[in-house]
Amino acid sequence: MTTINLTYLAVFLLVSAAFFLVGGLDEKIAAELRRGKKAGTLRLRKRTPLTRLVRLEEKRRRLIAEARMPRPIFWLLTILGAAGGAAVGRLFFSHVFFSVIVGVLGAISPICYLSFKLMNAKSRRVEKLHSSMLILSNSYIVTEDLIQSVYDNLQVLEYPAPFRDFLTYVSLIDSNIKTGLRRMEAQVNNDYFSQWVNVLILAQDDRSMKYVTMSVVDAMSDIHQAQRESDTAMYVIWREYFTVLSLIFAAPLIFRVLMKDAYTVLVTTMPGQVLLTLLLAAVVFSLVRAYRLGKPLLI
Repeated sequence: MTTINLTYLAVFLLVSAAFFLVGGLDEKIAAELRRGKKAGTLRLRKRTPLTRLVRLEEKRRRLIAEARMPRPIFWLLTILGAAGGAAVGRLFFSHVFFSVIVGVLGAISPICYLSFKLMNAKSRRVEKLHSSMLILSNSYIVTEDLIQSVYDNLQVLEYPAPFRDFLTYVSLIDSNIKTGLRRMEAQVNNDYFSQWVNVLILAQDDRSMKYVTMSVVDAMSDIHQAQRESDTAMYVIWREYFTVLSLIFAAPLIFRVLMKDAYTVLVTTMPGQVLLTLLLAAVVFSLVRAYRLGKPLLI
């Protein structure tokens, strides 16, 4: 290896190290990871590549079922993602090994897309649920009749499905309001909604408990406000992260165009290939961690 090649490699290593330092997630997220690490050790299970694949397959089936996406469509997206990833890997790295790695990542991209789509859908559903709980709480405080409150406001609720089912159940099947509320609670599956239902059940015996329903809704509003602030902060972090990520992936292409000797050293020598492998691993790891930290608070 000539002196100039060694120089190119050293320059590339320094530039890559700078990218990693600049592109690190902000200190708050790093602190969250450190706090989560201690809690995660309490529920740590033995993880092997086989168990990870099994969990990934279970998640894939669950996402397809929840998104109601036809399997042929999902497999078509998977094939297109794999082909696109392999093409991008070949363009950037000019090596079969890295083309396969990027192709595998592209094949997983439909799962990431479905996860993001379902998370947004659940977040919107929780917002509509909060609005419906607010309307019914105000009405119930005035009327002291839950069934009448649901009946009067059913047309204006943003999330009417569980309340319509509750009204049908207590009107036509079983007049026991407590049973109907528990049945509705199982359908919605939300912690704040469960607290709200518990208060409504207590209010059937003690009318003064009706005012506590607004306390639950107010607590939910506080979390919703905190979620908005978190979304704003995460937007800034994601914008900076993807900016640095684009620079990292553009570096090999720039080297290929402007510094062909350095690019050859990068993709054909063992140190360069190890560096690229670490780069891809770091990108995947940081994306997964950032995705987990960005989950909505109310879900």
